[in-house]
Amino acid sequence: MTRIISSLTALSIGLTGLLATGCDVEEPEEDLFADLDNRDGLPPEFEALLQKLIAKALRYKANYLGLKAMPAPPEVRPELVELGQALSFDKILSGNENISCLTCHHPLLATDDDHQLSIGEGAVGLGLDRVHPDNIFIPRNAPPLFNLHAMDTMFWDGRVNTKGGVHDTPADEELTQEMIDTFEFGATAAQAMFPVTSRREMRGILGANDLAMLRDDLLQPQWAALMARLGGISEYIDLFEAAYPGEDFEEMTFAHAANAIAGFEIAAFSAHDTPWDRFLRGDDTALSLDELRGAALFMGRGNCVNCHNGTNLSDLEFHNTALPQFGPGKADGGFKNDDWGRAGETFADDDKFRFRTAPLRNVALTAPYGHAGQFHTLEDFITHYIDPETSLLNYDIDQVEPLLQPTIVNNTEDVLAHFIAEEVVADIDEDEVQYLAAFLNALTDPSSTDLSDTVPDTVPSGLPVAETVVTDTENLAGTISMPLGFDTSGGREMQIWEPSMCEGSANIDVSFDRNANTLSFHATFDGLPHRPTYCYEYDPSTPWNQYPECVSEGRWQIWFVGHFFTKTSTFYYDLADGALIGNVHDIDLESLPPTAIPVEMPVLQMLCSDFFESDPETLQADFTYEYDYDNILDMLGSAGVYTAILPMNLFAPTELDIYYTQGGLPAELAMNFDEIIEDIAEGRGGMMAVTSYEPFPKPSYLDARDNLMIGWGGAWPKPDPFYDKPVECGTNFQWNTGFGGL
Repeated sequence: MTRIISSLTALSIGLTGLLATGCDVEEPEEDLFADLDNRDGLPPEFEALLQKLIAKALRYKANYLGLKAMPAPPEVRPELVELGQALSFDKILSGNENISCLTCHHPLLATDDDHQLSIGEGAVGLGLDRVHPDNIFIPRNAPPLFNLHAMDTMFWDGRVNTKGGVHDTPADEELTQEMIDTFEFGATAAQAMFPVTSRREMRGILGANDLAMLRDDLLQPQWAALMARLGGISEYIDLFEAAYPGEDFEEMTFAHAANAIAGFEIAAFSAHDTPWDRFLRGDDTALSLDELRGAALFMGRGNCVNCHNGTNLSDLEFHNTALPQFGPGKADGGFKNDDWGRAGETFADDDKFRFRTAPLRNVALTAPYGHAGQFHTLEDFITHYIDPETSLLNYDIDQVEPLLQPTIVNNTEDVLAHFIAEEVVADIDEDEVQYLAAFLNALTDPSSTDLSDTVPDTVPSGLPVAETVVTDTENLAGTISMPLGFDTSGGREMQIWEPSMCEGSANIDVSFDRNANTLSFHATFDGLPHRPTYCYEYDPSTPWNQYPECVSEGRWQIWFVGHFFTKTSTFYYDLADGALIGNVHDIDLESLPPTAIPVEMPVLQMLCSDFFESDPETLQADFTYEYDYDNILDMLGSAGVYTAILPMNLFAPTELDIYYTQGGLPAELAMNFDEIIEDIAEGRGGMMAVTSYEPFPKPSYLDARDNLMIGWGGAWPKPDPFYDKPVECGTNFQWNTGFGGL
């Protein structure tokens, strides 16, 4: 008792001096909480005085650090809120009309979904009861929707942000100035433009519906199709025109819908009356002593405020906090199963595994935590920051949902290579975790604990508001058009760009029908050279790829790429000298040297059409080639060829070249068009088609692979060139500097 009274006296004197001198409180938890671990027997009036004195000191510290109370949201006109609420809960905005924007940000679940990784389009149920028939997850944890009026950076990777009035989004120029002028809520309005375009979140897989048949990288047609849906519902026309007085629905774009969704979210999900906010506004009794101690650690030795600062308790910047990766990933890394966070947007190596700092109000309501929901409790997540490296190395995969446990990514070495401990390590002891957790619990707004009044009973489309819609996608069918040009070809090759091709055109229509088990490619060409002669100026052959010196009187083939480095295959190297021995399909495993080791590598899989040629007079060609939907085999009855980009020697891992498997792959490795659709849905790639000029008849060493004299090429959903072309169209060229001149 004597020590506590002495501490009170010292605190009072110290605080008086502090306020008088205007000095910073460098380590408030050391100064203000000495000898206070055992307060048993302290009279209530003394404890109240202690709380008040500490509160004043910590408020001074908070003010010094620029920590401010959350302002109330701006007033949003009721008509806009009404429209935004309807759109937020209406499944009409999803391709299969089976999921709404707020399915994964549901008010009954504190605007998230309680899963580590969200379960989107095609699933049924809400929260932890939500299941997908194919066990498919979205790559990241669903962030909550609180206080979006104070946010200028959206998504875990920051791919939508508004800085200085400039909108940076994945839409680039497709987000027109007219659309931007519609936005009243900055980045929050821009953000709502994009979940509807994601196949896994809302749009659906290729062939499932009209929206799903639109090309992924062309957003304007997707937004226009959604507005056409809404325009078919008279109630929506009335709601839009009421929300935007003086504007006709016919003149509106999806930006008007996104802006309304943002307006509803801002009006409905403000959290600005937490104990912390009341404390910052001057209430000395808003935080308990344990919460104050946590606040002191947060602002001081715990280093939390380094990233969790400002009004949002987030710097809205990006940090690598050494978290494990699991789930489908964002198509990053050699095996396209990783998630590089901010680097996926900036392509900067220094940004790998950096994710946006999470805002903290209502954080106690929004478990699990981390960009992939890596931790279930605040205490566990706080403990992680004491020693993030050791925490990552010893991460308990059993805390991950069982369906996700097999998806853990072996990227620990890469994560730690980009980890900067000084940015995020918390200088606290494990017995202090409880105080930080107490402080984080004091960031809860009582009004956010029951948001049921934000859920409408019905929506204008008449679709169910509840998560009960079962999706039938058994009959996947459709036709996509793939224009051929010069923007999708790559590798070590001769490029054929004849003037007749520049003046002409080429296209492939890909038609598929799962139920009929058919897949056809209808190709048309105008300007295709007829039996030209081409010769290499150098010998591009390697032990794994042989090329003829010249090709005369040849024929053309189309090579269909179904998996763009989304499969893996085993290659063997000799550890004695590091040399590549070959692919598992090309070598006799019984004769491998004892020093041979297997290495799994990503591979591209492709196969060829039959031979064709153009009319010698018109230089036109028109033909169709057909496959089975579920068993895509080439004209030789093989599954095609695997192509890898790999080191020829393990001891020189950066010196890459192209490897083709020799001869055709066994038929049991045939591609299934379902798998190609899945690759597209996951954003891992898509279909490619290239034309190649081949000797006729082909020598046996070219049976199952192309001659890599490539002319026209195309890709769907979008081109993915390896590099910029060094010459203008109409000039044939080749490289003699290794793989693609790289």
